[in-house]
Amino acid sequence: MNPKMSMVLPLPQLKLETNDEYENRITLRLYIEKLLNQKVGRYLEIISGIASLASVGIYIVSTYFDSVEWLATLDIVVCSLYLTEYLLKLFAAQHRLQYIFSDFAIIELLTLFPLFTIQSVGNWNYLQRLINISRILRVFRVIRMINKLQQLSDIEYGGVTRQIYVIFSTVTTIIIVTAGVLYAFEFPKRQELIENDPNKGCSNQIDKCHFHEMIYFTIVTLSTVGYGDVIPYSEEGRVCVIVLIIIVLVVIPKQMNELIRLMGLQSVYARSFYKPNHEIPHIIICSYVSVPSLKNFCNELFHQDHGGQDKNAIILKPSIPNTEMEDFLHNERYEMFLIYLQGNPMVERDLRRAAVTQAKACVILTNKQIVDSHSADHKNILIGLLIKKYVNHLTGCNIRLCMQLIKPESKMHYKQSLGVKMITDQIIVVEEFKMNLLAKSCFCPGIISLLGNLVTSAGEQKESLDSEWLTQYTDGMGHEIYRTDLSFKFQGKTFSEVAAIVYNEFSGILFGLELDFGKQAIIRLNPGVYTISNTNKVHAYIICQDKKVADLVATYDMTTEEIANYHFSLQSNITDKDKPNEEEEDKVEDPLLSGKDQLDEQDIIEKDYLFLNEPVSLMDATSIFLLEQPEINNHIVVCGIHPSIYYFLLPLRAKYLKEIQYVVILAPEKPTEIWEQINRFPKVKFVQGSPLISEDLQRASIHCADKAVIFAQSSDANKTESEDFLDQMHDAESIFIYKAIKKINPSIQIMIELVSSSNIQFLLDKDYKFQNDFKYELTPLQASGEVYISAMIDTLTCQAYYNPHIVTILQQILTGMRQSNPVIKAICEDLDIKDSNLYQVPVPEDYLVIYIFIQNKTFGELFNYLSIERHLIPLGLYRLAKAVDNKHPYVYTNPPAETTLTPRDKVFVLAHQLPADLSGIPFDANSDPKQLNTKEVENNKALNFLLEKLKQQTSSQNGVNRVAKQKIDKTVIFQGQQIKQTRNIETENMNLNLAALHVLDQVNEQISIVKDQINDIKNSLIQKEDEIVEKCRRAIRYELGTVIQQQ
Repeated sequence: MNPKMSMVLPLPQLKLETNDEYENRITLRLYIEKLLNQKVGRYLEIISGIASLASVGIYIVSTYFDSVEWLATLDIVVCSLYLTEYLLKLFAAQHRLQYIFSDFAIIELLTLFPLFTIQSVGNWNYLQRLINISRILRVFRVIRMINKLQQLSDIEYGGVTRQIYVIFSTVTTIIIVTAGVLYAFEFPKRQELIENDPNKGCSNQIDKCHFHEMIYFTIVTLSTVGYGDVIPYSEEGRVCVIVLIIIVLVVIPKQMNELIRLMGLQSVYARSFYKPNHEIPHIIICSYVSVPSLKNFCNELFHQDHGGQDKNAIILKPSIPNTEMEDFLHNERYEMFLIYLQGNPMVERDLRRAAVTQAKACVILTNKQIVDSHSADHKNILIGLLIKKYVNHLTGCNIRLCMQLIKPESKMHYKQSLGVKMITDQIIVVEEFKMNLLAKSCFCPGIISLLGNLVTSAGEQKESLDSEWLTQYTDGMGHEIYRTDLSFKFQGKTFSEVAAIVYNEFSGILFGLELDFGKQAIIRLNPGVYTISNTNKVHAYIICQDKKVADLVATYDMTTEEIANYHFSLQSNITDKDKPNEEEEDKVEDPLLSGKDQLDEQDIIEKDYLFLNEPVSLMDATSIFLLEQPEINNHIVVCGIHPSIYYFLLPLRAKYLKEIQYVVILAPEKPTEIWEQINRFPKVKFVQGSPLISEDLQRASIHCADKAVIFAQSSDANKTESEDFLDQMHDAESIFIYKAIKKINPSIQIMIELVSSSNIQFLLDKDYKFQNDFKYELTPLQASGEVYISAMIDTLTCQAYYNPHIVTILQQILTGMRQSNPVIKAICEDLDIKDSNLYQVPVPEDYLVIYIFIQNKTFGELFNYLSIERHLIPLGLYRLAKAVDNKHPYVYTNPPAETTLTPRDKVFVLAHQLPADLSGIPFDANSDPKQLNTKEVENNKALNFLLEKLKQQTSSQNGVNRVAKQKIDKTVIFQGQQIKQTRNIETENMNLNLAALHVLDQVNEQISIVKDQINDIKNSLIQKEDEIVEKCRRAIRYELGTVIQQQ
């Protein structure tokens, strides 16, 4: 065999064994490193620190005794612990050489010095001095243990507090270490001087060294230069004093400057905290907290209609308050209840400062006009998730959130992030609510004002108002939605009968029920003929002036003893009611998130709304001149394109509508991406142009449009100037569009969105004098429901805090109830519980014709008629111009029973399905939307009306100039009593031909309106003809000029 081969062959085996040992060593090192980084290492640090603290204390005490024999044994035990810890850390270190030369590793080696020395008590040599110095250096281990304890605890310190602790620990360490080093050198030196003294220590020039004396000398040296009463005798002691002064001059001023810098950066709001009071609840307001939003929220939060103001609001915002916010915080109305904390809601220390674990709710606001709405929603969702996780981790409870989100799809993201089947928090989706409300106002005018009055608390009007319409409108503003119990006296009655009793007895409108079915609760608006079998499982929703009126419904027709028992039962459950009722909230269905997934929701939407079978391309839907399409009239013009326009078009394509109007989108740029969401909606056209230009508005046929909608423009997230000023300037473009439309078509009704309510003054007519003492709620445009103020969302958010189900109720009013939950659907079908939608209808014709020439009926009689006989619940009146002394329409919410009706009134009613005589010509949901013609519908209605009147005129010719006597007995039976109303009506020499004259007046009025429209179309065509001729002339001139240049 080759000798070289014999030398090479064993090497691979040796290399394999080395690799195994290396891998085992690496595995062991990683295991020890893992232990040191976990609880084992932390406990080792704590034990070592406690041992160091004890040994330092024992050493200091031992300096006052001549001899401590067991001190050396204690040093060996403590140093053995130090050595074990040092070796473990050295073995587990990835870079051992770097660890050896680290600061704490060097200190640890110095503290191990007594273990490697042979001590001889009483022999004060240089080695003994170093041993004493190593004993006092163990103070550094104590300081490190304190730092570890801070890391183990949940306590976090801000920059100022942390820097104060650093300065304190630095000064304390310097004093103790310097005193120990001085004592190590001064004690043997003084002992030597005393022994060499010929007087044998009898003189008073040199005293025995004590540890507290060295501490005194160190403190005096640090604070002053020294008084000279204590001086170092050893050379080493003097050197130690020099080093001490150098360290103090370098370290302490640097740390003090850092403290001053941090204190200058940190405001008083960043250092303050809220001390909770168990008797006074508090809520937290965070995320995007602007002054306008905070004003609207606090106006509702601290309103007297919600009881006593024994509540506090904690504002948690990362930035310091600006001047505008400072002024609001010092408002005398809110100064006692508002607390501003500078902090981040995603930082646990700031949440602790706001006492979030004891907060009753957390309100998360958003910037409603931000461009990047998805990022804003993601931020709010993360804040909500962190707060809920933090509170649940510390208390095991679930904090209630009232959160604003912009995009409707963000609510689904929040639900998926929570991982629950049903959201128990109140989520207000800004764009969905706004779009649904603006769309509903296109075929139900005044609903903006109606819902705004119901969600906004209004105080009593102190000053008398001259106008009758303004008095009625302000009276309606004082009504709100309240949730209350039902008296057991209502058991066995239908909802319609109970609603009539509540209105007649308490002037309140009962419009909805909350039905408890074990683990499931259902909210239904006007269930109509549903019989209330058990009032213990029912809650009522009532529109009335204050909570006291709603409470009277709960004790209706009860005896004194029954009322006492009822209040006693409430007091016994008051503890449970004060707590967040998570189970109750979890029972209530969510109208937006019911169902298994989005596919099921889409199927339900297609059942309730009209969609085309095939999508329409943007090119086919684009028109240059709508005048070329005469079928497009009485349409809705949308000024600008909105990312959430899908939710605007959806209510306009509901199958229950009797008429489908064209929607014309006028925007400067083509909505290429957004069109994919709306390309299946019928009767949607696009005109490219600017709504600020009159020619583009005329191309969209604004002169013959029925409605116009103006959306507010988006804005940047950062606001450096005054927020109120920016909000006012933010509406400039919307105001200009409004003025341009009104100039072309003064009679058109415009729904406009404004950010600042004060900008309504720029929209008012010249004949209306805007007064500074009038609020924007009292202006004609606001009373007619033509202006949507973004602040309504903040008020609704506060109402959701008091009434958790207000969002569900408003959603049903706007869009009806899309029933996607099979359990709820089965319950409703089994018990015949029907849901209702909000409609606007004229005063029933068969109700007014009998009395039209005698006297007008009252709203109270109308309410009883509609509720009992037609199972409709009126909510208020929409009074057209000249109904009383008004020049503009206005909303009258919950009018008194004695309010006289006029032919200029329309009624807001909740109905499952409108009767044919109230809805006009029935709309066939299965018919092709393209075949519907608005003019045909109007002509048929007018023709039917004329024929009916002519029949009445013919049948009444024989009764001319004859005395007519009529006696009408009307019996209304409810609440176990029979009320008989008998009226004797006598009329003499009444000419019934007045009916024919009334019909002729209406025909003449319609003819004049048609003539005006024809003249407008002619003028428009003439203008267009001149423009076309002028354009042709320019083109010919251009071509001639080109030909001449070529020649």
